[in-house]
Amino acid sequence: MELELQKPRKGTQEQLLMGIANRIRQSLELSEILAVTVAEVRAFLETDRVKIYQFSPEGHGTVVAESLVPDRLPSLKGLHFPVDDIPPQARELFVRARQRVVVDVAECQTGLSAMDPPGDGELRSPSTMRYRPVDPCHVEYLTVMGVQSSVVVPIVLDNFPATSEPPVSSTLHMGNLWGLLVSHHAEPRSVDEEELQFIQAVVDQVEIAIAQSILVQRVTDQALQEASINRVTALLHEAPTGQLQKALEETVQILGGSGGRLCLWPGGQTDRELYTVGPQPHPLATTDQRPFEEHRLVYAFLKAGAVPEPPPSTTTQDWSVEWMRANYGLAAPPQDSSSFSQRVWAIGDIHREPLLRSVAPSFQWLPIRGLILVPLYYGSELLGCLSIFRDEVNTDELWTGWHDPDTRQLMARHSFEVWRQIRIGQAQQWTVSEVKLAQALGERFATAVKQHWLYTEVNSLNASLEAQVQARTAELRQSNEELQRSTADLERVIHQQQTLARLIAKIRESLDLETVFRTTAREVRQLLRADRVVVFAFNSQAPTAQGKIIAEDRARGCTSILHLELEDPCFSDQHVLQYQVGKVHSIPNVHNSTMPDCHLEMLRTWQVQANLVIPIIQSEELWGLMGIHQCTAPRDWQDSEVEFLRQVCAQLGVALQHTELLQQTRSQATELAQTLDELKQTQMHLLQSEKMSILGQLIAGVAHEINNPIGFIHSNLGPIREYSEFLIQLARLEAQQAPQEQIQALLETFDLDFLARDFPKLLDSMHLGTNRIREIVSALRGFSRVDRTITNALYLQEAIESTLMILQYHLKPNGSYPEIEIIRNYDNIPPIECYSGQIHQVCMNLLSNAIDALREAQEEQLSRDQLPFIGRIWIELSQPDPQHIGVTIRDNGPGIPEAIQSQLFDPFFTTKPLGKGTGLGLSISYQIIQRHRGSMVCRSAPSQGAEFTITLPITQTPSANGASEMGPHGDGLPAAQQPAWSPELSLNKPEARLNTITTRQLLPGRKSELSFLPIEPDARGDRPTLSAEATE
Repeated sequence: MELELQKPRKGTQEQLLMGIANRIRQSLELSEILAVTVAEVRAFLETDRVKIYQFSPEGHGTVVAESLVPDRLPSLKGLHFPVDDIPPQARELFVRARQRVVVDVAECQTGLSAMDPPGDGELRSPSTMRYRPVDPCHVEYLTVMGVQSSVVVPIVLDNFPATSEPPVSSTLHMGNLWGLLVSHHAEPRSVDEEELQFIQAVVDQVEIAIAQSILVQRVTDQALQEASINRVTALLHEAPTGQLQKALEETVQILGGSGGRLCLWPGGQTDRELYTVGPQPHPLATTDQRPFEEHRLVYAFLKAGAVPEPPPSTTTQDWSVEWMRANYGLAAPPQDSSSFSQRVWAIGDIHREPLLRSVAPSFQWLPIRGLILVPLYYGSELLGCLSIFRDEVNTDELWTGWHDPDTRQLMARHSFEVWRQIRIGQAQQWTVSEVKLAQALGERFATAVKQHWLYTEVNSLNASLEAQVQARTAELRQSNEELQRSTADLERVIHQQQTLARLIAKIRESLDLETVFRTTAREVRQLLRADRVVVFAFNSQAPTAQGKIIAEDRARGCTSILHLELEDPCFSDQHVLQYQVGKVHSIPNVHNSTMPDCHLEMLRTWQVQANLVIPIIQSEELWGLMGIHQCTAPRDWQDSEVEFLRQVCAQLGVALQHTELLQQTRSQATELAQTLDELKQTQMHLLQSEKMSILGQLIAGVAHEINNPIGFIHSNLGPIREYSEFLIQLARLEAQQAPQEQIQALLETFDLDFLARDFPKLLDSMHLGTNRIREIVSALRGFSRVDRTITNALYLQEAIESTLMILQYHLKPNGSYPEIEIIRNYDNIPPIECYSGQIHQVCMNLLSNAIDALREAQEEQLSRDQLPFIGRIWIELSQPDPQHIGVTIRDNGPGIPEAIQSQLFDPFFTTKPLGKGTGLGLSISYQIIQRHRGSMVCRSAPSQGAEFTITLPITQTPSANGASEMGPHGDGLPAAQQPAWSPELSLNKPEARLNTITTRQLLPGRKSELSFLPIEPDARGDRPTLSAEATE
């Protein structure tokens, strides 16, 4: 009999399992599958309640499906059970052993049946039921619930990820335990092994349904995320510049935020662009309005991902949020620096994040609690930051009994009465999928922002052309809008715009007012098909409304009123004020008008039937009026016609203003040209005055230098005359074939051997003297000449040596003043392209200033009865790079006080006593070097002398017309920029001292050294000679 009863029951089980499997195949709605499952299982088991209990990521449980007999047990569907209701040990057994639990409250007995672990390729097999006494706390728990018999089967998803995604900050892990299938009965009931296996089979089908639902949901979520990313990407690339604001709004909506912001730094941290959605946090400081993204810690997080990866050998730890948490003892050290959480900072509660305690005040008094920071990188470049906010929420949950989340329930509850828990101001945690989605959206934003910047940068290069295109596009767009508003006015609007364009073009072509007004009147009358168009100009000198009609265009049959002078007593100041604010006076029919009689009489005299008057405004002042007259019949003036005439009068006002500005500009240009000519003449006079001032100071020394060779040349003329007369007399005797005795007598009067030796020496000495004079004159010519309009090649060595030759007299010892030594250090440098006269003047100014400084210092020592020091001037020529030549002139004088070093190159600034300097030497020299595209730098310290370093380009860049960029006098041409570098030249300090009055020339490429020695009497003591030494 039992066998016969078991067969239908087994058939019913199979049918039920097949029904559940079919339901899973037919429906993808998990809630529907679970509801049908609990209903059919309860009907099959004939128990009072069957429920499915699902775990949340936080560990709490919720009854998601329930089938019950209403009169037997209360409903628990939708209620929450705290995490403490099921101990962790029981959860672990549910996961690892698939333990099924059968409880008989009446017998205080619980049965445990685990699923044995499967072998290779096999399924789990149930183990034998084991019984033990039930825990008293558990008995009391079920008794309060009204349950006498309970069956619990875990729902575990093997080899499947967690069903519901935990928050990023969640630390609770429950493996793959999805929930429980629980059967309750209000009376004691025995559960056999076959029934338990049936429930397990149902759970297996439910697990399949849940896994299938999760896969479907994840595919759906992934599709939704991809669709969301595609929407944002479409917005970002909708236009070349992107729709950043709309994309930000869409991103906030996708991530479920209450607001957000996009902070970009196109030019570094000092330049920012900010796009916002929803409520925003306060700036870090009210003074500079810095956003919270520029806080040091937040900005460090943003920059951390932009730093290139270090070499594998380094042990330096990259900056990250996890690293900061580990340093403060808030978390364990990070193990994987490549995790996506390192690139995105998801903050569930700003006010509970220790690292943001100095940022949280910016969010005070705002409902914002959650924040996610997504840095925007393009390669290793940080572009900005995408921030999404989440407001605090109020939660409303139903609990089975009083639930205190801060206290563990150590005792079984005494009631399952429904409690409603309302929590205010709760933070919403970010899930892992949301963080990944935010990172994906951030990558799209970064690409779009970079493209937007590149597009903006390209557009900025064509700004002027783009402005014209945009202006024209705006006009066309406006024309198109007007065309769309009224199809009937299409032709008229086109004619108006064409006429206006022609007027504007003609106004631009010619600023002659008479032509402009005559053309305007003709075009306006033809377009509006009016009988007369006049332009009336007020007389600004008259106290009343007086003026004259200066332009007219009329139809045949209309009386001409051109050049008619009017004085309207009815035109008051009130009319002027109305016209100045743009009032248009429109009269469709003169006979029905309420205007004053004086105006009516005037219009009737002109045969006017309809009148339209538009003001002409120039610089916010009423300049005149434009009148449109219809003489044949009344006329209703259209708004489009009035607007067209407003535009025409506005262009006339602009033309008037342009004409006035043109006249002012021409007058100013004439004045500026005259001033420029005067400045050029003044500059030339200053340059020549400075040269003459220097020459005046050096003339005595130059004269001495010239007189010295002239003196010994003059002294040698006497002996040369004696030698010449003797030789001529001897030649005559030889030519006349005189007797040998007479020739011998003549030879005895002179020492012929001495004459043979001395005569060539005298000629060589005179040759050296003339060369000396020629070199001095050549040096003076190079210094004082006026440059031509073209540059020439100049060896700086020769320029310096010619300057030293002019200054030789001032270098020699003079009374108690010792000689000033010149120490040269010349590299083999090429010639430079320059205006040689100006460069000679620079060398003269610097060397003469150095000599004056040394002599003044020596004079001061002599005034204190001290032995004067030996003055030295170092001159160095070098080539710091292939394009430039460096000149350094340094002395060992007292130096220049630091307080006045900044004024050295100012015009008319001098430290010399009154009458001993113009104050223009260094200023002119500085300007000459600047116009040669060079630089001049002064370095000086007290008692350390002064050093002037000049850097000059070897070649001058030619301009478009083939000439050099700087003129010979700097007249009207801009000075080129100085080189960005300022070389520090090393100074060689040779200790060799020169002879007292010896000037050595150490020029590269010259093998001989030529020196002039003092004039000494010869052996006979009556003739000075100039000796020369030549060394190889």
